[in-house]
Amino acid sequence: MQRRQACWNASLMASRPYFQDTATDLQTLTSKEIEAPLISATSQTFSLITNPRVNMLMKRIRTVGGNVMGSAYSRASLRNQIHALIFNQGLPSIFMTINPADIHSRVALYFAGVDLDLDTILPEKIPSTYERAQIIASHPVATARFFNVLISSILKCMVEKGVLGPIKAYFGTVENQGRGSLHLHILMWLDHDLTPSQLKESVKNEEFRNGLLGYLEDIIKQDLSNFDFDTSETDGKLIFLRNISRLFRHIGFLVPERQHTDLICNNECAISTTESNTTKLIPLIMPTPKSSMPNFALHFKNGIVQLVNSNNIHKHTITCYKYSKKYENPTCRMRMPRRIENVSSINIESGEIKLKRLHETINNFNEYIISACRSNMDIKYIFSGSDAKALVYYTTDYVTKSNLSFHDTFSLVLKVILSLEKQKLNIDAAVNAEEKSRRLVLRCYNTLASQQELSGVQVASNLMGWPDHYTTHEFVNLFLIGIENYLQATLIEAPLKQQRQIESNF
Repeated sequence: MQRRQACWNASLMASRPYFQDTATDLQTLTSKEIEAPLISATSQTFSLITNPRVNMLMKRIRTVGGNVMGSAYSRASLRNQIHALIFNQGLPSIFMTINPADIHSRVALYFAGVDLDLDTILPEKIPSTYERAQIIASHPVATARFFNVLISSILKCMVEKGVLGPIKAYFGTVENQGRGSLHLHILMWLDHDLTPSQLKESVKNEEFRNGLLGYLEDIIKQDLSNFDFDTSETDGKLIFLRNISRLFRHIGFLVPERQHTDLICNNECAISTTESNTTKLIPLIMPTPKSSMPNFALHFKNGIVQLVNSNNIHKHTITCYKYSKKYENPTCRMRMPRRIENVSSINIESGEIKLKRLHETINNFNEYIISACRSNMDIKYIFSGSDAKALVYYTTDYVTKSNLSFHDTFSLVLKVILSLEKQKLNIDAAVNAEEKSRRLVLRCYNTLASQQELSGVQVASNLMGWPDHYTTHEFVNLFLIGIENYLQATLIEAPLKQQRQIESNF
């Protein structure tokens, strides 16, 4: 399917005037020109490709792969969509990561065909960890379905309903990790119109500053100090998902007029929130407690403590140091451990926000979202423009990156060029430059695409038509070349038309 799409895209591209204008340059490209960047990169003499013909070839390869399902090049359009959303809505306010634990999810096992009663947990019915891993690995469609159901439910029933505040927009990208499972990076826009510079100016006001800190402490936790067991609370009811007007009563910059319904969603696709009658299973398998159950506050707090302790405390691995291992004192790329902060504060001059943290290695979390997703998560408030730009770059760069390095990419392109140079004597002389260039670009793309790693879950998700990104907005492509050509032709024609009208009047 990918090859068929690529072939169609290459044929369509070859019919365009811009391709015909550069076809001669492409079809005369030599292996020495491709080899030059490889030699320079090896000797570290420069980092940019200075040959315009090589740049043109790589650009045409990206054009062919831009509309191929599941290709790394097709996901580059997500970067333009995020930039368009920023242009339309301003800089994002919150960055969150959700990494669903499919192996430990009863819903994923149910989708995979395991005979489970989602309303009642019986330990003897739950497969062992090894058996669960086998089942999940053998059912990529079920795993992809679970991810889509979970993420869609959290976004619809929690994020859109205001767990993190009134949200006017969000954009989340789906990514694949080493073992083949999916996770989500999402940028969210709070419903206010203040720019980072205006926020920085506003925090000089004590009332605003205290309100902002109160809001951030409410949605972002960096330790478990708020989950001490107070017996006075266990007799009452803790509302699981609170009313927006109460949740944001201290924050002046959020829009209070917007009407929000109760945040408990009865969506049929929402993940089951049943009460457990057994307690010997790991926290990730246990269901989210119902707000109507007896002693809900006790069960909810106990569940959060268990979830965070089992799955949201950072433990160093070799990947923590993959970018700094060559240095004498390598540092964890997750910036762990982090400094203890006894109280939350905002530096009025620099705008730096330090939230209360009494644990060095707990990842940031929101108690309601982590209780719903039953997995590892992270959340960060974006206060400054520089932070927003860095996170946008990280999100778009990570989601569009190829598993092929610069050296691998050009080595494969070089291999194609050398092969075509050997076949030149056998090529029909009647074949024009456009066709030769089309074959070159298509062959280069197919060679690069053959080295792309795709997990079974990714393939299943693409074939089933489930999204590779989640957003509140729709986007329309504008073809600027056609618009520019039309405007240019109109501007040229306008004075000529005016001249003809003048001449006709005499």
